Amino acid sequence: MNHRKKIALYGYGLFGKSASESFRLYWGDEYLVTAIFDRYPSGKTDPFWGLEILPADRILPAFENGVFESVMICVTDRDDRTALFERFEKMGIPLFFPGRVEDFASPGCFDLDPSPEITVRKDHYRFHVYKNMLAAVADFNPKSFLFLFNEQGLVNIDNKRKYLDYFEPYLLTYPFRLKDPIPQKIIMKGSYCLIAKTYSMNYWHFTIEVADCVYLMEKAGYTGKYIYQKKSFADQLLGMLGVTPDRLISLESLEQHKVYVFERLYDINHEGIARMMCSTEVMAEMASEIRSGLTRKTDSPRKLYVKRIGIRQLLNGDEIARRNGFTVIVPENYSLREQMELFYNADIVFSPHGANCTNFLYMREGTVFIEILPDRWYMDVNHDTCEACGVHYMKLRGIASETDTRDGQYADFYVDENALQDLIDQAESLIEAKR
Repeated sequence: MNHRKKIALYGYGLFGKSASESFRLYWGDEYLVTAIFDRYPSGKTDPFWGLEILPADRILPAFENGVFESVMICVTDRDDRTALFERFEKMGIPLFFPGRVEDFASPGCFDLDPSPEITVRKDHYRFHVYKNMLAAVADFNPKSFLFLFNEQGLVNIDNKRKYLDYFEPYLLTYPFRLKDPIPQKIIMKGSYCLIAKTYSMNYWHFTIEVADCVYLMEKAGYTGKYIYQKKSFADQLLGMLGVTPDRLISLESLEQHKVYVFERLYDINHEGIARMMCSTEVMAEMASEIRSGLTRKTDSPRKLYVKRIGIRQLLNGDEIARRNGFTVIVPENYSLREQMELFYNADIVFSPHGANCTNFLYMREGTVFIEILPDRWYMDVNHDTCEACGVHYMKLRGIASETDTRDGQYADFYVDENALQDLIDQAESLIEAKR
């Protein structure tokens, strides 16, 4: 037998446990896991290799004693991973990556269907239809998705980019070896469309990055199934777009350590690396169609403050809302349709940035949406889409809380009350002039 390279795993959460199993099942003839380390060792034994989970401070002595030759970092947080890279580099410990940058390929390197059932030709969107595409679930990753690849081990990068052009996270999260894959193959007959994106478990991201793609597919006459990340808001929104439950396959229902072979796989993405380069024209068209099914109600509040719970709260939002006669709502207390109709009936809405903002899409033309952005965090997507929908958009930068130690993207914050009052007064003047 050829020499098997001795590998250590660092991190024994969901990722580390799955990586240990994958090495045992699919890499056993090439690699041998000889040590497993974790920042918070449980004292338990790994069931796949029979190894005790060791504390992090044991890694350097183990390396110096030849226990392993390189380490695979099974940590998904990018900042933590970067810190570990630097730490191990200083120690002189080599890193192990299951993949290489050269393993990633663009759509043109795969078997494309020359005569698909439908086509989508629209500015700002890329549309491909693959034949016999291999796929595997990386469900040990917190943001689950499918790897798309071929028998030669080339990975389709088109569906895996986040917002920056870096590949390193994907090199770490291969579910098993992709070249000449060993696992059982399951043939998926018929047509499927992949809409499970990196951030699509968030309502705002699902709407901005996925729903418009589904809208285009449905308008083009697509009748196949969709593979998606199951969330209540996704079920409700897809239903409004005409997708019935029998056409939905949740990513969670697909098994890890199996290879799925899709007879025909539709894949539609926004152009460019930045995933939010959607077409505001398409978003506005989709929103208009959904608005046509909403109900005008005389007893619905005309001024809404959309309260955020969890992280990134607007700390003085309630008081400002009360003083100006706004009704305070927490979206989580309503169904998706009820949220949409609250926005649809409102003349003025103000909200801190987040998924709570999404329903501005369903406000009526000429109404006003005020977005309060946290310190050091801004995107243009809501502004541009508001304009396309005929909704007046106003924004105000928040003030970081001095007592919150979290990063500016996640920390609670305040808003300058006088500045927000000026925007509210301007909004009320716009609405009054419209009357």
